[in-house]
Amino acid sequence: MSARRFFPNFLNLDATFNYHEEWRADDPERFNYEVATMGCRTRVFENRFGAKTSIGRGNLSFTTINIVALAIESMSEPTVEKRIEVFMLRLNDMCELVAKQLDQRYEFQKTALAKQFPLLMSCLWTGANKLNPNDRVDSVINQGTLGIGFIGLAEALIALTGKHHGESDESQKLGLKIIGFMKKKADEFSDRYHHNYSVLATPAEGLAGRFTRIDKKRYGIIPGVTDKDYYTNSNHVPVYYKCSIRHKAEVEAPYHDLTRGGHIFYVEIDGDATHNPETIMKVVDLMDELNMGYGSVNHNRNRCMDCGHEDAVEGEECCPSCGSTHIDRLQRITGYLVGTTERWNSGKLAELKDRVRHT
Repeated sequence: MSARRFFPNFLNLDATFNYHEEWRADDPERFNYEVATMGCRTRVFENRFGAKTSIGRGNLSFTTINIVALAIESMSEPTVEKRIEVFMLRLNDMCELVAKQLDQRYEFQKTALAKQFPLLMSCLWTGANKLNPNDRVDSVINQGTLGIGFIGLAEALIALTGKHHGESDESQKLGLKIIGFMKKKADEFSDRYHHNYSVLATPAEGLAGRFTRIDKKRYGIIPGVTDKDYYTNSNHVPVYYKCSIRHKAEVEAPYHDLTRGGHIFYVEIDGDATHNPETIMKVVDLMDELNMGYGSVNHNRNRCMDCGHEDAVEGEECCPSCGSTHIDRLQRITGYLVGTTERWNSGKLAELKDRVRHT
């Protein structure tokens, strides 16, 4: 098939796929795709062509599979075992399609000349200093990775088993089987296409809500699956699930070794983090103990824009010092520190509202 035909904005955007079982080449409307961009997953390691480091490298392209839709499509099977079997077959097919699309995109990317990227190809990308201005960049950028992403592992597991991985050991085993399978496929694709394929724990700034809206319209409201305005970020325990920091860490940590294209672990703490460094140090120590690759500690911080007073009072509307309502609220959403939530989409705002503290 022609990637140029089926992937609009193929040349400069990162595709994200929402699966429909009965897609056919002669009826492209049956294949529901979405297009989005993202750039926060840069801690990459896999490299067949040089040092396994994140320095001087990055993700070239990434495509996200809506595994929740795959799971919903499998819910009609009579047993959990059959649901899982059918789901894995569908996942295999989608991984094959994504790998082919990413290869086709790379075939275009490699035709670029070094002079088209004066900053990247002067000092930032490993090996770029060896290129002349009119040299093609393929020998350099192939050290980057092609990411096969996923979103909503928690909702997919609920659709398949009735419980997510934070509340069920059996669901956790299945979750690791699913992402482990994707990792195995990525390794196969690396050998087949001679690229650095990797699995990406998609953060989904806008995609979480977009996929959910599409699936609500197609499948209706399914409790625990499509009954919210967002899907859970990658392999995370759902934001609404109350648990300890350690439990969340122990559930999510094994996925970090499988998602070599980028991942994150985060916890929500209450109170003023500047007065509680012990908690932050404990989180860092826990990440080290469980071999996590990347993490953050989320907390609120308010600052009065008129008098400069700062505190961590949740939901503060009025400055206790001067009475001003001009309050800058520092919050972390999908890895970004933001002073206002006005520009965020409804899906991420709904997720932010549902978040519970882990301390």
